Amino acid sequence: MFLLARRSGHAFGLLVAEEARQNGWLPRLERAVGKGAAVAVRPGVYLSARRWRTLSRTDRTLARIYAVSLTQPDLVFAAHSAAALYRLPLPEDDLEDVHVLEAPEGVPGLVAHPDSAASEVVTVFGLPATSPVQTVLDMAVLLEYDDALALLRAAIHLPSALHDEPALCTKAELLEAAEAEAARTGDGALVELARAIGPERLSAAA
Repeated sequence: MFLLARRSGHAFGLLVAEEARQNGWLPRLERAVGKGAAVAVRPGVYLSARRWRTLSRTDRTLARIYAVSLTQPDLVFAAHSAAALYRLPLPEDDLEDVHVLEAPEGVPGLVAHPDSAASEVVTVFGLPATSPVQTVLDMAVLLEYDDALALLRAAIHLPSALHDEPALCTKAELLEAAEAEAARTGDGALVELARAIGPERLSAAA
């Protein structure tokens, strides 16, 4: 299995069956799977069983996302999966389903979010995903209030006055997008949630 892992070249050491077939090492991969030395992360994408056991729950979610990108490179990640790519807090940190804008028929384990299909698409760690603002607003609708508020606060880095990394978005951007959504749907819940975030930054003395 060690020699197989060296053939990967992908995040987490993922092994793609189609690449194995094209390069002549599919029988070796199939033997590893048959012996339990490799596990299926997604249909057609595998990982060393030992490596899989060492991954954190969060990294397992990310591994599934990368596995989808290796077999379905045109899919855009959305909602929970986009939030995971942005490292935003989620109530569940080991998500078996992968969330995308549009899912091909007959592909298991994909959840489509067509309501976000018109949103801006950006690149996150080399993968296409909905924009930070769109992702945050999508999750605000899907999560319970307290979880949504925690996610919104994380997006603007409210808990850290001295955070080294730039915020994913600002409160003003979230509020503007929420107001636009409220004008479209007549539902002001997102606006109230955005207003509840608090100040853009806590003071250094807070």
